[in-house]
Amino acid sequence: MESTSRFLIVFVDILVPLLLGRYLRRWGVAREWGRLLIRLNVVGVLSGLSLISFWSLHASAELLWLPVSILPICFLPLPLFYLVEKRRFSDPRDQGSYLIAMLLGNIGTLAGLCSYVLYGETGFAYIQLIAVPQILVIVLFCFPLAQRYYDLWASGGASVHRKASLREMLLTWNQLPAACVLAGLALSAMDVPRPDAVGTLFNVLIHASAWMGMLPVGYDLDLAGVRKYAWKLWPIFPVKFLYLPVCIGLLTRCITDDPAIFWCAVLAAAAPTAIFAVAATQLYRLNVDLAESSFLTTTLVFLFVVYPVIYWLAT
Repeated sequence: MESTSRFLIVFVDILVPLLLGRYLRRWGVAREWGRLLIRLNVVGVLSGLSLISFWSLHASAELLWLPVSILPICFLPLPLFYLVEKRRFSDPRDQGSYLIAMLLGNIGTLAGLCSYVLYGETGFAYIQLIAVPQILVIVLFCFPLAQRYYDLWASGGASVHRKASLREMLLTWNQLPAACVLAGLALSAMDVPRPDAVGTLFNVLIHASAWMGMLPVGYDLDLAGVRKYAWKLWPIFPVKFLYLPVCIGLLTRCITDDPAIFWCAVLAAAAPTAIFAVAATQLYRLNVDLAESSFLTTTLVFLFVVYPVIYWLAT
């Protein structure tokens, strides 16, 4: 019974707020609340989760693989896209959205929740070791990539968006969770005792974070646009749910025999399209409907097929 309830936690924390977000839009709730919720989640809740989870983590050489693994997770799809899928869409805006949706995974929120269900705070910390470096990939690679595809569509014309400096992109309050990772590791290294109440707080925050992340997503989803592209995006599924997990699993098995590290790396590799992919397409005027369709369809497949298989194998 306990195992079943733990398994169902992910469905409740992802699908319920996603559906509730749709109703909030129908009820006329202002869009600004979603932006505020996202900011509170990133700056407040995720920072607290990072601090607490890394406070109890004991560093080891094997853990160095987890932040490094984000590179193959994000970049192994590139050759497949350019060799096979580049001509699937003729419009550069469609191509850019399609590629970014293939590259970015919902690691921090969805894979983080799944790892927590499997391995508790330690599993969540392992996933954050992968998720934090993905922010650098988004800022330094995916945002310029989105800009390039927009410029291709505009026939080389200048974009209306101002290119922010590296300092502006990295030195923001949104990077506070990364600072809390370092703070948590410092507390662990100094053997600072962690109060028992902190563990209870973590259990509350992990569910709050999932709801605060998914409510704005449900609010903004355009289901008509999702249906338009749903069947055109089928190549993303074998890339995300077969090719990447197998490659990362084999690489991880060569480095460690720790089952928690192994399955957390596999979960991160198999994560569905990230909401950051939708944000990038909105920011750089690419095809938002295509990115939203990839986000929703891959999330549903992950929840009802991939996650149950990984949960069964890991337990």
